[in-house]
Amino acid sequence: MGAMGETLEALHRLQAVELQLAEIRSQREVIQRRVEVHRRRLLQANDRIEQLSVGSRRKQMDVDALSLDVASREASIIKHREALNNAKTNKEYSTILAAMNAEKADTGKIESQVLERMEEVQSIGNEITQIDEEKKTHTDALALAEEKLAAFDERHKKESNRLTKERKECESGIAPTTLSSFNRVADHLEGEAMAIVGKVHPKRDEYVCTGCNLKISLEIVNILQSRDEIQLCKCCGRILFVESSIAKTS
Repeated sequence: MGAMGETLEALHRLQAVELQLAEIRSQREVIQRRVEVHRRRLLQANDRIEQLSVGSRRKQMDVDALSLDVASREASIIKHREALNNAKTNKEYSTILAAMNAEKADTGKIESQVLERMEEVQSIGNEITQIDEEKKTHTDALALAEEKLAAFDERHKKESNRLTKERKECESGIAPTTLSSFNRVADHLEGEAMAIVGKVHPKRDEYVCTGCNLKISLEIVNILQSRDEIQLCKCCGRILFVESSIAKTS
């Protein structure tokens, strides 16, 4: 087979540049994902602390309300004691004593509730303290990941700019619809928009897309060898091209 047509040649050059850019993007995405993981964990920690803080405030409000109730009942018990001293009959004394004992019993139950709520508030405080310590770890890890990302960008800035400029130069000679097809496949397949047509057996006209190993018809191979137009693999969508090692089918 002779040389590829101008369109496929231009796409082939574009593919070489795109793969280099894709490799840089791929390496950068690994570091970027680490940054995003730690950012997400920090957000989750902050959300959890906020939830716990709301719960703690509510329980503290319960403690305050119950404490006021206890104080009110204790004042009532004092009044009952005073009333006992002024009771004029045994019946009146017994009635006041029963009321005072009931008040004491209720007060004891409420005091138990106060202690339970206070323990819950303390437990929440301990959990918040633990999460705060975990936040410190994630904050340090995030700072390190962001530092690595900045260093990567600085290290590859010159090369990325050069390749981006070269890519634009390669695009200039390609029709918009063809370029759109290339970009769509490149975006989907991490830069690998093109695939070589491979010959399965040297003595048989059997061909496959080397990108996905799907069989390629002889008709498509003939078109690639005789016309300057793109043909897409029906399975993976890559733009097919034929190397000179495949003899032109007669």
